[in-house]
Amino acid sequence: MHILLVDDHTLFREALLHVLHQIDPQTVVLEAANAEEAAQWIVRMRTLDLVLLDIDLPDVDGLTALPNLRELAPTVPIVVLSGSETSSHVKRALDSGAVGYVPKSCSSHEMLAALRLILQGDIYVPPRLLGKLEGARLSAPAAGGFEAPPVPLTSRQIEVLKLMARGLPNKSIANTLNLAEGTVKLHVSAIMRCLGARNRTGAVIEASRLGLVPGPVAVSEE
Repeated sequence: MHILLVDDHTLFREALLHVLHQIDPQTVVLEAANAEEAAQWIVRMRTLDLVLLDIDLPDVDGLTALPNLRELAPTVPIVVLSGSETSSHVKRALDSGAVGYVPKSCSSHEMLAALRLILQGDIYVPPRLLGKLEGARLSAPAAGGFEAPPVPLTSRQIEVLKLMARGLPNKSIANTLNLAEGTVKLHVSAIMRCLGARNRTGAVIEASRLGLVPGPVAVSEE
């Protein structure tokens, strides 16, 4: 496994190395101190499994750099690390394509659990921050669709999408997949962004057109 760690604090990177090796002792951790170095690593490495991106970087902050890094590595999960727990930062990270938001205040156990979930295809935001996102809608896609998702859906998102196509609301999807309802909401928002849809019905229709799910049915707009 290859993980790119982007943080300008050497001490934090060194501390996190011990945590990351608990995921897999054979993990290779690449280090970058700024967004430019991160971009260089992504272009050079074609076998990245995960990118951990700090917000507070010199020159270009992590949230500003995220869309470009996302474009360079469309299939690699990017997780934002931050000392901030404000809803605006969490929302902006998810809107820009991050699949996880891990506060630096979390324990090593919580971080490991989050990263394992993300590597399985899930989206992670700490439960205490999910409440802050309630009522703060993630950005709707721009007008004018496109022929294919700009970021491939994860296997978990495909599972959620198929259940959406069956008309299941978030609570039923959560129960079926043994996920928290808040996590399902994050997946649904990510699916709509990827498919250029403004609502669940539009997402299912576009997914059907792309052959990702069978023909659309009555969809719950929960």
